[in-house]
Amino acid sequence: MQLNLIVAYARNQTIGRDNTLPWKLPGDLAHFKRTTTGCPILMGRKTWDSLGRPLPGRRNIVITRDASLSHPGAEFVTSLAAALDLVREAEQVFVIGGAQIYQEALPLADSVIATEVQADIEGDAFFAKLDPAVWAEQSRSPQPAENGLAYDLVVYQRRA
Repeated sequence: MQLNLIVAYARNQTIGRDNTLPWKLPGDLAHFKRTTTGCPILMGRKTWDSLGRPLPGRRNIVITRDASLSHPGAEFVTSLAAALDLVREAEQVFVIGGAQIYQEALPLADSVIATEVQADIEGDAFFAKLDPAVWAEQSRSPQPAENGLAYDLVVYQRRA
């Protein structure tokens, strides 16, 4: 199984504000859908709440402390380890947020698929700075600006 973190963050590492994305980038959302469709996605409960529904074409697994939660189209577990156990047979698995789940999954991840927004944006949820001794940039694809924001699609691989 390859464990991937897929994340969009601003230059100052912001990933969210008030449990929402602090930008509107349709190209990034299309990239997210293309990349994750057909694969299991792991998320925290706040990310689940922000989506409001299971994402189609993907196995939706929600990590929460509340073992009583349930919703059609999603599976609920109480730890990242339990979530990874559910998907151990999958080729590719994507962690889609939020900050706490990213922090817990980063040491286990094989790659980080990042949308790097070229602006400092206020927020209350952040992604860790990637250590260049651990992560090697594999590709970078600058995208046309959307809603006044330039951004790059970047893939980082864990160094051997």
